[in-house]
Amino acid sequence: MENTARTPTILIIVGITGNLSRRKLLPAIGEMAAAGVLPEQFRIVGVTRQQTVASSALLENVKNAEYLRTRMTLSPMSLTDAAGYARLGAYLRENERELGGAAQRLWYLSVPPKTAWPIIEHLGLSGLAKAPNTKLLLEKPFGVDSESARELVMHVERSFAPEQVYRIDHYLAKETVQNILVFRRDNPLFEHSWNKDAIERVDILASETIGIEGRIAFYEQTGALRDLVQSHLLQLAALTLMTLPEEDQLQRVPHARAALLRTLQVDPDHVHRGQYAGYRDEVGNPASMVETFASVTLFSTDPRWRGVPLTLTTGKALAEKKTEIVITYRRGSAPKTNRLTLRIQPNEGIELCFFAKRPGYDRTIERVPLAFAYADYFGALPDAYEHVFLDALRGDHTLFASSEEVLESWRIVDAVRSAWETRPGGLTLYPQGATPERILEKEASDILGQ
Repeated sequence: MENTARTPTILIIVGITGNLSRRKLLPAIGEMAAAGVLPEQFRIVGVTRQQTVASSALLENVKNAEYLRTRMTLSPMSLTDAAGYARLGAYLRENERELGGAAQRLWYLSVPPKTAWPIIEHLGLSGLAKAPNTKLLLEKPFGVDSESARELVMHVERSFAPEQVYRIDHYLAKETVQNILVFRRDNPLFEHSWNKDAIERVDILASETIGIEGRIAFYEQTGALRDLVQSHLLQLAALTLMTLPEEDQLQRVPHARAALLRTLQVDPDHVHRGQYAGYRDEVGNPASMVETFASVTLFSTDPRWRGVPLTLTTGKALAEKKTEIVITYRRGSAPKTNRLTLRIQPNEGIELCFFAKRPGYDRTIERVPLAFAYADYFGALPDAYEHVFLDALRGDHTLFASSEEVLESWRIVDAVRSAWETRPGGLTLYPQGATPERILEKEASDILGQ
C-alpha cells in the first residue's frame, strides 16, 4: 500500500463549484487535514466553468478552511476545449516543480455522467491520463442499463488502465458497511454459521421518509430500482454473502463481491414496484410509471446459499428512515427464530434478538435484544467521503466498485425490469408514510381483486 504521507499529491476536482463538492468533498478534506492523514505536500486544483468564483465561497462551514484555502487554486476552463487541457497540464507540472518532483494526481470528476464522458476522452487525448501515478475517481451512476454501462467501461478503459480507476459507491465507504467484513471474519460464532444451514433468509432495506425533494428530472429518469438497488443494495448484498478472501488478500474484496453477484438470479414471482400518492402531481406527469418503491427477491446459485431468499427493498415517503441488513436464522425445533440486524443508518450498530424467560411465576418467553451502538463506544463516525479519499490516496480498491461488479449489477437490474414488464399488477400506488409490508399487502390484494 502506498505511503501517503510522503507522496506529493495534487487533487484535481472537476466541477468543484457543484453541490457535491461543497457539501461532501471539501468538508471531507477539511476533516482529513484536521486528523493529520493528508500527505505533507498536498494541493487542490479546482476546475470549473465559472469564470468568477472565490475559493472562500466554497469553504464556508468547512472545518480547517484556512488549510484548504492556502493549498487550493481554481482553474476556470471549458471542459470540452482541448487547448484548456494542455494549459491545465502545464499548470499541474508547474505545481509539481514547486512540490519538488512528480506528484500523485487524483482526478475527481464531480460532474454528471454526460459531462464526464468528454472529460475522460480529453484526459486521454491530452496525455494527462498517462502521467505517472494518475488516478481517476468516478461518481455513480455508471450507466443506465447493461449496454450503456458496458459502453462506459470501454470508454474509460480507452484512456485509463483498470487499476487507475476508482468507481465510488459511498455506501461501501460507510464505517458500518466496512464493519460487515470485520464482523464476519473476526467473530467465529457468526462466521461458522454464515450459510444456508443456519440462515433462513436475508433482507436488506433502505427506506426514507422524504419524497424526491425536488429532484424531478433525475428521478423521472432513474427511479428507485436504478437509484438504490443497482448500486447500494446490491453492494450490501455482495458484502453480506460473498466468500471472504484471506486476511492478507483484502485487495481481492472487489473480485469476491463480483463473484457473488454473478451467482444471483431474479425470482420473477417476487419483483414489486410502487409509487407514493402525489408523486405524479409533484413531477407534473399524470401518466408517470416511475417507481418510488421497489422490492426484489433474488436467489444465489452458490452452494453455501442455495435456497436462501435474498430480498432487497427500498422506497421513498415510507414510515421510517433506516438502512439495515436483517439475518433471520432457521429455528429448527425451536418455536421461534433469532434475528441479527446490522444497522447501517441511523443509530448505527448491531442487534441480536434472542429469547429469555420473563421473571415471575409463569413460564413466559419474551424476545430481548443484545445490542451494540457505535455512538456508545466510539463517538462520531468519519464521513464516507473521508474514506473514499484516503483509500484512493493509498491505492486501495477495496471500497470501490470494479467494472465487473457494475456490469453484473446491471444484469440483475435489467432482469428485474424485464420481469416487471410481464408481471401482472403493474405499479402499486401507496399512501405516504406506509410501511413496506403494507405496500406488498396492498399489491397482493389489488392483484387478487382483478
